[in-house]
Amino acid sequence: MVSWIRKDSSSMRAKTRAKTTRQSHWTAVLLGGLLALIAICIPIQGVQAKDCTLTAIVWEGYTDSSFEKPFEQETGCAVKATYAGSSDEMFAKVRAGGGRTYDLVSASGDITERLYRAGLVMPLDTSKLKNYSSVFAPFQNAKWNTFDGKPYGVSFAWGPNVLVYNTKEVAEAPTSWNVLFDPKYAGKITIPDNPMTIADVALWLGMSDPYDLSDEDLAKVKDKLLELRPSIRKFWSTAGELANLFESGEVVMAHAWPLTYTQLSEAGFPIGSASPKGKLTGWTDSWMVSKNSRNADAAYQWIDYILSGPGQKGIMDVTGYSGATDLGVEAVGLERAKKLFMDDLSLHKEIKMWQSVKNYDKWVQLWNEIRS
Repeated sequence: MVSWIRKDSSSMRAKTRAKTTRQSHWTAVLLGGLLALIAICIPIQGVQAKDCTLTAIVWEGYTDSSFEKPFEQETGCAVKATYAGSSDEMFAKVRAGGGRTYDLVSASGDITERLYRAGLVMPLDTSKLKNYSSVFAPFQNAKWNTFDGKPYGVSFAWGPNVLVYNTKEVAEAPTSWNVLFDPKYAGKITIPDNPMTIADVALWLGMSDPYDLSDEDLAKVKDKLLELRPSIRKFWSTAGELANLFESGEVVMAHAWPLTYTQLSEAGFPIGSASPKGKLTGWTDSWMVSKNSRNADAAYQWIDYILSGPGQKGIMDVTGYSGATDLGVEAVGLERAKKLFMDDLSLHKEIKMWQSVKNYDKWVQLWNEIRS
């Protein structure tokens, strides 16, 4: 009996398990159908909004909320940015994370090759970018972001390093970088805390290729920087810091990015900008995608968005930099595009754009001696 009961109880449990299994099966079927229906009814971006965050290390202004928010609303993917103060800082932070910390890098031409050679960025499939054909032809497959015949970056913005000055303290618009050495402004000037500034000084000294400097050339640059050193109030690292230096009255003149001019001008500060002809360095920036990006598809979406009219206009409005696509020209209009030299790229041809430096270790050593 006991055995039967056991047998009977066992049979009952078996039947119960079978019933439960069938119920679970139909529950799973119904649940699967319900989820499928929800997936059809709810837009994809609603799901992405909860889960997708693009991480990026960028120059200031390149992920401003004024144009980042529309991207986020359209795709459901937010962009979380870290600002870099120099290319060296940008490279170090990307390398420290092994390419996993950031999905995107807004690399200038002086570190694109370093990022590539360090194996930190991936080759890009430009066929995934519907707006890539709008990139100015000279900027496609450009030497600053194409290696071993493959594009590792997409150009999206460019501009010169300029001379910015307080118009109340500097009455006449400077026409030469020599104004930085004027004793009248001693102790009230600032320059970027960046070894690439060596290229600017090389240009001031008349050297034809400021990125190919011999030991003798570097010695001359060092002498010129030592001459300037007593007049330097501070070496600036970020555009925000530079703006504060002007607003506090600590400096009246700076070697700067156009972004600072744009920010201070919009704030009503008396600021002017000068671009001494033939003595300009600058940058052509490219979006690069980290080799170990966790959100590569979303990174492509961001790049494509920045190449579009709204993306290009957003960057130009915030930074004052020049865009790199025909869609950008359409977005800002021919008159403004002409002012930004986007119609014929004549200024881009004039600027000695940042590029890789073979003996860069010596540049860093020299720079550390100057700023110490």
